[in-house]
Amino acid sequence: MSGIGIYNDLSISFDKEKGHRMGIFVPGWNGRSMKGESRDLLGFWRVISGTYSKPLEKWTVNLKAVEIKDNKQIKKFLIEIGLPLLRNWFESEKPETWNNGHRNFLIGLNENLTEYCVWETHNDRTIKKKTELITVPNNV
Repeated sequence: MSGIGIYNDLSISFDKEKGHRMGIFVPGWNGRSMKGESRDLLGFWRVISGTYSKPLEKWTVNLKAVEIKDNKQIKKFLIEIGLPLLRNWFESEKPETWNNGHRNFLIGLNENLTEYCVWETHNDRTIKKKTELITVPNNV
């Protein structure tokens, strides 16, 4: 993330627990449901996310714990796909009103590590979501 405009304002946290399933609940709010349909992301588990919180005026990267057996494969995914996606989100052009509220950019993997999803939210609304097959070789 070195060299991005918000680098000096960016904090990073590492969780001891595996990421939660994605899709139904508002990221960062326990028990608060998303508006609209996002159940199609339930097959994905959060691995890394970027957040901007207007009330806290804080940028954060959060990296979740992974199973030790998947460590090398997920590390490769993060280096080749996940971190560049997150960096692009941090660096993207944002309208003036973008900073209102709570923004999340979540990246998750399915159980087999064959597909990933990107889910961008603003407060309790989905802004963008997509799923993609992982096209980089998984052998390390």
